[in-house]
Amino acid sequence: MVLELHVWGPAFSLPSIDPHCLAAIAYLQQAVPRGEWQLVATSDPALSPTNELPALRNGDIWIGGFRNIFHYLAQFSSGEWVLDAGLPELEGADCIAFSSFVESHGQPLIDLSLYVSSQNYTTVTRPLYNTIQSFPLPYLTPPSIRATAKQRTEHLGLSSLDIDSEEGETSHEKSIIPESLRRPKNSISSLLAASPETSAQIRLDALATDFFGPLQKLKGKKQYLVSDSHFSSLDCLALGYLSLMLIPELPQLWLAKTMRRKFPDLSTWTEELGRTVFGGPVDISDAFLTKVNESEAETPKTKGSNPLPWRAPLNGGMVGVGGVFLSSMADSIPVIGQLRRNTRMRQHGGKTPGDEIQSSSWQSITIIGSLVAALGLAVGYMFHEGLISLPSNEEPEKRGNNTGLDAFGDAGAALNLYAGQMDAEAQRQRMIEQQYGRGAPVAEVDVNIGPEGITTTEKVS
Repeated sequence: MVLELHVWGPAFSLPSIDPHCLAAIAYLQQAVPRGEWQLVATSDPALSPTNELPALRNGDIWIGGFRNIFHYLAQFSSGEWVLDAGLPELEGADCIAFSSFVESHGQPLIDLSLYVSSQNYTTVTRPLYNTIQSFPLPYLTPPSIRATAKQRTEHLGLSSLDIDSEEGETSHEKSIIPESLRRPKNSISSLLAASPETSAQIRLDALATDFFGPLQKLKGKKQYLVSDSHFSSLDCLALGYLSLMLIPELPQLWLAKTMRRKFPDLSTWTEELGRTVFGGPVDISDAFLTKVNESEAETPKTKGSNPLPWRAPLNGGMVGVGGVFLSSMADSIPVIGQLRRNTRMRQHGGKTPGDEIQSSSWQSITIIGSLVAALGLAVGYMFHEGLISLPSNEEPEKRGNNTGLDAFGDAGAALNLYAGQMDAEAQRQRMIEQQYGRGAPVAEVDVNIGPEGITTTEKVS
């Protein structure tokens, strides 16, 4: 049985857009023999029992998270696939301590750089999810990841990087001078507000220095972080984080600039180790094994001298995408999401008869929900592409006299149509009451509303 490592897809010429996925790729690339594992860019955290990527699959067993994968490989291989096995006691202790340091101090920097910074997020990070996920998942996944990133970095006091949260100008006090005649004051604070990264540059530089400094001091002149000859799990984890700080080309390059300017040795080490472990630049065609031209129809495109063992992800079609979309929506609901996480963890640890019944019931609900979600996605896609539109009974010259709901597109047209039907029904009811009174013995009255006005036809039983 070949192991499968499922990760977030490629970005920035790196095998993944996530630091833990990069760390897991580096670990398996160094610890597990070739031919024993495959790399799959599914970009679907619902596969993992912990609802996170990376996720390792061994048959029916799923392991979620870098640390859990690390320990599972040690058990599965009876201690053979363990990078830290030969480390001396002191170096092993440094490996554990600095691994915790990298995660706790490196993740906020990644969050600020790729997700909290509005300029980097809107122009680079968010569009990348359109290339690694199927429609309409990119409309759901990046905002969710960004919201989590904001929560993790809230304590740093750098919310100004997220200009979307600004409420606009608040410095204008009440004045009798009309807005059109006011002259803006070019104060220092207003100039800094035009570029949030600039106003926070000192704080950002301090955070980056506090992270890079201990790592460069730990490495010193050694080949790796804790050993001169032993590649460890710390090297994998540090490579994942440092690569996402150094390699991406972003509008705001404060993190990479600080690293290159103040810590050139660490920058060089990251670039060289990345080429050795990941085998050169990676793009979407590498991960999905797409054909570049007819001459490469039988051979997937690879780069570098040590390509990664990519396997194309399975295409679940519209139903598969609908299932992922439904799972993402369900996981975002507090109560349902917690129940689903509990179910995944029970399945991960072993099933009981009650769990099997609950799992079977949820599987049936998921299948039905996936079909409904797939149908909704298909209709939404056709609306999005302009293939279908809602009907309208109004004449073109009369559409300008509506309630203004047309500004909302097809949804507004539907509301206008519904409002017109409600008005017609109300007029019909008033005509019946005016002509026959309430409770009159009329079996049926046909009321026609046309260009000539309202006409009625009485049918007495």
